Amino acid sequence: MLSPDIARVARPGQFVMIGCGLDTPGVFMLPRPFSIGWRSPDGRIGILLRVFGQGTRRLSALERGDRVLLLGPLGEPFRLTAGQPIRCVAGGVGLAPFLFLAGEARAADHDVTLVYGERSAPYVFDPALIRELTGGVAQIWTEDGSAGSRGLVTQGLDPDDEALLLACGPTPMLRAVAAFARDHGADLQVSVEEYMACGVGTCQGCVVPGADGRWIKSCTEGPVFDARELAWPT
Repeated sequence: MLSPDIARVARPGQFVMIGCGLDTPGVFMLPRPFSIGWRSPDGRIGILLRVFGQGTRRLSALERGDRVLLLGPLGEPFRLTAGQPIRCVAGGVGLAPFLFLAGEARAADHDVTLVYGERSAPYVFDPALIRELTGGVAQIWTEDGSAGSRGLVTQGLDPDDEALLLACGPTPMLRAVAAFARDHGADLQVSVEEYMACGVGTCQGCVVPGADGRWIKSCTEGPVFDARELAWPT
């Protein structure tokens, strides 16, 4: 998608709200959030799309030249310290922000490892494209062993590694990574996957439970959080 203004200022971990159907009366799709997956020098941004329902099916049918509504970049990005080694843990479409982050972090001389998990081989996004966008080879895990290593993505984590952990994926996966970080004294930032109706803090439909007992808007205070800021009920 061509959007030079967004591409110029976007940071890994931020997202855009996308609506489509501007050119077709009666089929407008209300905006919904997508992580910014990459950007190009000519001012384009990319998203990672998996068809789940009517909205993502509508987006997948877009053709070159179709117009979409874009609002962004929104939300808080990942926070990195210069020279810090990074281990990215991605589950499903939680891969998206790490396509953006890994490439830029490697360009800034970070040591980056990407551990990526899916249910089975048909769900794995193209490893060649991942390598092209990130500059490295992802460690792939599938629950049934049909691609990469067999097991959950958390099995790819090293308890003796002192790198910063970054995670994005389904809540059960984030909960497991948070438990790993707590048990092994690792620093962890998580990008939560919550449904957002507005993306700017108005509807309050994307709140997550905070460790201090309050409800936190993931669209404006996140989607990236220090894992210690959030409650992780078992």
